[in-house]
Amino acid sequence: MTNYEDARQRIERIPISPETGSRNVEWITPTEVIGVARDTEGKVELLLRGDELVPVSRVVKDASEYRPVYKDDGTTFEATHLIFPALTHFDQVAAFICTELLRNGADGDLSRAFALTEPIIELAIKNLTLSSQALLGLAGELLLLEVLCRRADDARVAEIIAGWRGWQRSSRDLVLGGTGVEVKTTTSNASSHLVEGVHQVERDEEGDEDRLFLLSIGLQRAESDASNSFTVPNLVDRITKRMADTGASPVVIERFVAHVAEYGANSSIGYNHATQAIGSTYSVPFLTTFFRAYDMDDAAVGVLRSNDVAAFRHVADDSVRFRVNLSALGPISAGNPIEGANQVAQMVLGL
Repeated sequence: MTNYEDARQRIERIPISPETGSRNVEWITPTEVIGVARDTEGKVELLLRGDELVPVSRVVKDASEYRPVYKDDGTTFEATHLIFPALTHFDQVAAFICTELLRNGADGDLSRAFALTEPIIELAIKNLTLSSQALLGLAGELLLLEVLCRRADDARVAEIIAGWRGWQRSSRDLVLGGTGVEVKTTTSNASSHLVEGVHQVERDEEGDEDRLFLLSIGLQRAESDASNSFTVPNLVDRITKRMADTGASPVVIERFVAHVAEYGANSSIGYNHATQAIGSTYSVPFLTTFFRAYDMDDAAVGVLRSNDVAAFRHVADDSVRFRVNLSALGPISAGNPIEGANQVAQMVLGL
């Protein structure tokens, strides 16, 4: 049986495919059940030849797809694809998965071997992509940026992009002048969100923040052909095009795309727009179910504040986590929340 070292050496020698539509496939064993190839960007593809394999794990399902493989010699076959980033250490990950599949009898019964190996595959790849929650959060923040860039005058687009802080550890997701915006995204039907510290729901009175809005965005997965649906790659394309149209330099645009890639990267590998825009993992289409901004300075907003926590002198402010149900009792007060993407953009921009 092929061992780990043999599989790793074979994978390391695989050349990058010169064309998008074809692959130079290296078979791990003579049965030609497990193949390995590299796409045009150097990413390793593990090709499991035969009938479609249906993962149980959501992580594995998101990282795989079933489609034809077109070989350099003109032949084709159907296979379940597992795609890894174009990073050297993932050659070892792919080799490890190959040997586990073979150890579980892939040459004789691929479906059974895959089922036995899937928990190990999940462990090996679970941090290769943004978690579904992080992807949802990124989609919400990019949606806000896209709406603001679209509504703003050309001269303010650079300010909006520079004001985005959500890609890094920051006390606020977006800062525009004296306006702070904290973005919360959910797939539920209500503005119910987990708050990580009271600073997320109250204005920074010691800084220059004059207004604070908690932006509550509801998203749901859509069919790929649904009208008004969007994906994370769509949003990045729209924002970068708007930046280019307003005179942003390629360096500034590249910096924004690099910041997108850093979103959530402290716990997983972030979204790389240059290499991951095409593929099933990040091409999840969303529809917006609601887009509303709550003015957190409104006295009618009943949430924990610093003064409430201060009464417990042995409790650190930033350690307090709680859930807010802002839409549970209807509107907070007249004009709060502000409903609709365009209306929220106008308020944030001060139009």
